[in-house]
Amino acid sequence: MGYIGRTYYEAARAVPGVQVVAAASERRQEIQQSYPELELFSYEDLCRDDRLDAILICLPTFLHEQFAIEAVANGRHVLCEKPLALDANSAARMLVAAKEAGVVFMVSQVLRFWPQYVRIQQLVSEGILGEIRSVSAYRLAKYPPWGEWFRDPAKSGGCLLDLQVHDMDFIFWIMGHPRQVQSLGLKSSRGAWDHVITSLRYADAVASIESSYMMPTSWPLSAGIRVAGSRGAVEYAFRSSGDVSQQGEWTEQATLYGADGKIEQLMAERQDVFAAQLKHFVACIENPSLTPVCPCEDSYTVMNLLSASKQSAETAEVIRF
Repeated sequence: MGYIGRTYYEAARAVPGVQVVAAASERRQEIQQSYPELELFSYEDLCRDDRLDAILICLPTFLHEQFAIEAVANGRHVLCEKPLALDANSAARMLVAAKEAGVVFMVSQVLRFWPQYVRIQQLVSEGILGEIRSVSAYRLAKYPPWGEWFRDPAKSGGCLLDLQVHDMDFIFWIMGHPRQVQSLGLKSSRGAWDHVITSLRYADAVASIESSYMMPTSWPLSAGIRVAGSRGAVEYAFRSSGDVSQQGEWTEQATLYGADGKIEQLMAERQDVFAAQLKHFVACIENPSLTPVCPCEDSYTVMNLLSASKQSAETAEVIRF
């Protein structure tokens, strides 16, 4: 169980009605020492354990398809870590398997549960900003220190998938599907995408995303977004004191700029976004009529947009829809 698995396990402790009883991990000795209360199985045996209602897939991206399909085939609901897959074809196979099994299948898109991003989505949907004209987002980091696989292009999409997925999903959430995608990027010596800049074109708006794993080791994880409309604009930025694992040490600021000259600081309580997401996932299992905040169909569409971004970065072409 790596960093993200531990994060979900700790978050699950704060969700009423959720009990994590077992895990599958190659780090058996390490997990037994840290979490002696957990039973450890092979993944195949874990999927067949009829005590389980759901499985959280916190594996490296290249393993998502294999183990997600095995989980749903055994009737387990699945919450899968982002990005959904390495490409759209793999994502499609996963979603078909989940639909055929009749289970809840969600992808972990935490910005849809992040208080400040949720507030921005509300400002857009309520028309407070007027007609949206431009969106600009960035997410800059060093490579995660807990996994060498992030640098392997056969196992990870680099920043093009792993970081850009956050902002591509959020922009799709507030803006819908773009008319075209164009990306420029830089690869590492191993062929992994280290830095990517993507532009999205809509009928009457533009959006851009900058994503990077190329920052020096001293660089703090930093991200932000600016949304400008005909009646106002909103800007949000946060920065950690280190890498993503240092969530408690963030500084953040969100500001709403009105067309009337009024400036307002947007305040929102911090919350464990992983716990909030798990709580919603459980609610969707308990109430099949509940519409997920992050429908799997949205995640598939975003995967298609990311595949278009990769195609554009590799060919220098504009991808039109």
